[in-house]
Amino acid sequence: MNRIAVIGLGTLGGAVCKNLSTMECIEELVLVDFDILESRNIHNSVYRASQIGDRKVDALTEIIEDDIDIIPIHEKYKEGKTNLPECDLIVDCRDVVCNRGKEIDVRLYITGKILIIDCRKNIRTQHIYKGSYRSQLSKSELNSAGFFASQILCSDQITKMKEQNLVQKIDLNLLPTLINNEMTEKNKNRIDIVYDSAVGDRLQCLEENIEPILCLSRTKDIDVFIGEKHFDPFKKLNKLPQVAKTKYAVIPHNSLNNSNDLIKALTNIVKEQCNIVNFIVTLRKVNGETFIELLEETGAA
Repeated sequence: MNRIAVIGLGTLGGAVCKNLSTMECIEELVLVDFDILESRNIHNSVYRASQIGDRKVDALTEIIEDDIDIIPIHEKYKEGKTNLPECDLIVDCRDVVCNRGKEIDVRLYITGKILIIDCRKNIRTQHIYKGSYRSQLSKSELNSAGFFASQILCSDQITKMKEQNLVQKIDLNLLPTLINNEMTEKNKNRIDIVYDSAVGDRLQCLEENIEPILCLSRTKDIDVFIGEKHFDPFKKLNKLPQVAKTKYAVIPHNSLNNSNDLIKALTNIVKEQCNIVNFIVTLRKVNGETFIELLEETGAA
């Protein structure tokens, strides 16, 4: 899924778009909403009080990541009449329950504390009505709903659900349990981090970045910068050998099988930098490019 259209940018729609914007596969988001932000829209949402009075499509464009393309459509969506660009997926997050035909691929909504992912087509209702949350949802629960919805929307699972006209239900109260179960399962095969030299101890904040870096290594070479990278799209950098003797190195594609491989690769890079005591390991994404920065740990906030 490279281009996704989201109709309805309320509390749930905003959270879904914010999470979709961070997904590697998303290149373009089409945002559809005719509404203006009011003070009642701010509570537990991604929007800011300073944006009250702005169009929702403009406010959300300002908030989400700037390394993907945004197509804002400020109009009331009418299926078959609103002119949408060609998309891989059209998602309806409106709080208005109405008929839908074949254009909308997925309808997302929350009832009680259950997230519903509805991939049925040609739905008819007796009355068009505005929905509302039956129970007060916290910002954390809404963010979790947006996160899990974005994960499913960008997975092969959504394709199967569309083909079979399925409905998926996720209990927001069970999300912490699901996360704990997933972490327990992953930890069964995880190799504990063992530093075999004093150099390894110089790597700070590594543990939280291990899984994302290992996943990235399976898809591409990873650029590693000593210090902050100043991105210049017009300047071609010459890639140096795997072990950095200056400020730039490369971890080759598929060279990391586990956490110890990552520690060894980064240790080989930082041991050449004797003038820096500790490094903070950060994984950044700028203009669609993901890379590692090893920043000097200075003790500053």
